[in-house]
Amino acid sequence: MLTLTSLSSPAQGFVPDAPNPSDPVNNTPAAVEKRKWSDIVEPGEKVPPLYAKDKLLFPVHEELRPPSWFSTFFSSGWEQLRDSDPRYGVDSGAYGQRLGAAAIRDLSMRTFSDGVLPALLHEDPRYYRKADGSIVHRGLYAASRVFVGQRDSGASGFNTSVVVGHGMASALTMAYYPDKSANARVVFSTWAFSLLGEAGGNIWSEFWPDTRNRFFRRHSNQ
Repeated sequence: MLTLTSLSSPAQGFVPDAPNPSDPVNNTPAAVEKRKWSDIVEPGEKVPPLYAKDKLLFPVHEELRPPSWFSTFFSSGWEQLRDSDPRYGVDSGAYGQRLGAAAIRDLSMRTFSDGVLPALLHEDPRYYRKADGSIVHRGLYAASRVFVGQRDSGASGFNTSVVVGHGMASALTMAYYPDKSANARVVFSTWAFSLLGEAGGNIWSEFWPDTRNRFFRRHSNQ
């Protein structure tokens, strides 16, 4: 049976270490501040805490990253291909409408799940990597982070910010989806698929750094 252990969280009031001449890139105050806004935290990494005002700005930093738009283009393209909800049709104009709706939906999910609710509930929106163990174990751990979140105190608990935040953003679609797609069935299906997407994003965050590091290490050796 898989046991999920709690992860340590950076202590409140963390002050960056003085720059280390042997490692001028990773230990400079500017580098530490940049890591503060990273959505992935490595095991044992010491990063500044996110206070309420930081969490409200966190979705903005996420939106500025090009990878954040991948889900927007992918979901709108898939909806266009299948002519699924929101039902705008299948012409080129319909794709533009779907793309706009997907952008609003993704932005609202990040705003609720990674900004507003973490600020109110004292939860940390960043993903804390496991980075060791078998592929299966790490994959299950990453997927479970949809429902098990990190508290500011360092304790683990139910990830209310993600589960409720995605539900709130899904319910908000009734305000801008076309009438035939603004209903409870679409809200609940959007909620379910968004949580699956969140699990997929966590799995990507868990394993992508390994792939990236191997690639650059091999490139450096060559």
